[in-house]
Amino acid sequence: MSQGFRTPRCTIVEVPDTPFQLKMCFFGTNQIDLMEIYYLSSSSVYMQCGVNVRIGKGLLENSLVDYRAVQSNEWQYCMGLKNIANILASCFFGYLVLSFKFTVSQVATVCNNLPPHIPRMREDFETLLNDANSSDVIMKSVEGIEFRAHRSVLAVHSKVLRAHFEHNMRESITNVVETLWETNVLRDVLAFVYKDEVPQVDHADKLLAAADYYQLERLKSLCEEALIKRLTVENAIDTLQLAELLSANTLKQYTLQFIKNGQLNWSKNTRLEKYSIC
Repeated sequence: MSQGFRTPRCTIVEVPDTPFQLKMCFFGTNQIDLMEIYYLSSSSVYMQCGVNVRIGKGLLENSLVDYRAVQSNEWQYCMGLKNIANILASCFFGYLVLSFKFTVSQVATVCNNLPPHIPRMREDFETLLNDANSSDVIMKSVEGIEFRAHRSVLAVHSKVLRAHFEHNMRESITNVVETLWETNVLRDVLAFVYKDEVPQVDHADKLLAAADYYQLERLKSLCEEALIKRLTVENAIDTLQLAELLSANTLKQYTLQFIKNGQLNWSKNTRLEKYSIC
């Protein structure tokens, strides 16, 4: 929609007492021709939203985005307003004063007849991990540290590992999988497979690479989210290159937006020349 315009001027505002932010992007060459409105949620949510935009007391435009799954920390397009220059010309003193009403609806299903949830299955699978009596395969880190595991559990979570066990490969004969990963990374991969959770780690970049290799998409998303939260001016370029290398599209788009918003002087950085920043 904004094709042909230069890099926009953006304003981001917090929606008080909510996990949401609104962003207004103004496009134009010699004058403002277009305004686009985006929203962001700090947590993943299934939601419907509406935006009303007013000039003074008159309704200018409204938009309704139907129920959809929204990923955390990712800007979502909401609406666009054209002919902003003409509207601005009719305003007193040349100032465009806009007021916004942002409405969000969520669907929640509640059942009062269920007993309190007890995470028994997670505890059972945690017990299975490193159970020498029932394990039938060994996962070995690059340092040689061994973790006892189960073919069936690994195969149902990862197509890559399933291929190791189903085809006539060395792993299917020796029952030992020698990996490329450091001990702490491999430990977290197995913790995710068995418990569907991952601790707060300092090596989210390495864990992202392992998740991509084993095609563990949910773990990959968790690592992207962790890297987004740690994004800084100092690591933005390295994060962008990592995201492109591992096809981590959410991380890539968020990092590009971080750079576009003026957090980094990209115009003098040769490492960003191949990216469509402007």
